Amino acid sequence: MTEPVRFYDHKDEADIVREWDSIAPIRDRQVALHQDTSYERVLEPWILGRVDRSTAKRIVDVGCGTGRLTSKLAIRSSETLGIDPSAVSIGLARAHDDVTRFEVATAEEWVRRGSDARFDLAVANMVLMDALDLDGIVGALAALARGGVVLSTIAHPAFWPIYWEYAGSDGFSYLDEKVVETPFRTSSQSYGLVATHVHRPIEMYLRSFRRHGLTVTAFEELRGPESIENFPYPRFIGIEASVLP
Repeated sequence: MTEPVRFYDHKDEADIVREWDSIAPIRDRQVALHQDTSYERVLEPWILGRVDRSTAKRIVDVGCGTGRLTSKLAIRSSETLGIDPSAVSIGLARAHDDVTRFEVATAEEWVRRGSDARFDLAVANMVLMDALDLDGIVGALAALARGGVVLSTIAHPAFWPIYWEYAGSDGFSYLDEKVVETPFRTSSQSYGLVATHVHRPIEMYLRSFRRHGLTVTAFEELRGPESIENFPYPRFIGIEASVLP
């Protein structure tokens, strides 16, 4: 990777939201024009396949971005809510879907607002590794989907750093939680913007799930769309978990 990768012990959530406000129009075009092959061939099919095998009628899409996935979830449910802290993302979501409900909020904020609405299914697509407070978002997912199911996908913490070529960088250790700022790019294109995620070892995710009453019922390592010759390791993880009532 030629662009710099920066590591931080902490970053303000407001800064991350501003990053996504800048990224949102590009991200929306990527998905709409089928330019993100990882999303199109791996992440969305995994989530929709799980949803199609479920009996969920009420779905919340946490960190819904510009709502492209949310709109497909809405076709499969009687009530769907998309929430995201990026106001620009929510504006774009409402612009291309004026039927589904979209709100500006993090999962934690939505729970704190006092809504007693409960969902059969909570989706968090590539969101948990973007959250600065893992326990906070997992606890909110548990509250939103009490007695139901959580579907989440994350970047594979063991192989994502290898794929984006920062695993050997000074300041990085697989076993340590670290805020990572990288150029916003897909496997085929860079845009001159940055995006932030939080590297955590797999066990940290599993511990947080256990603390909040989530029982993992499926754990799948998902390869990217590239050939094995180009990258032989899985780049994503899909996790299905049941939530205590």
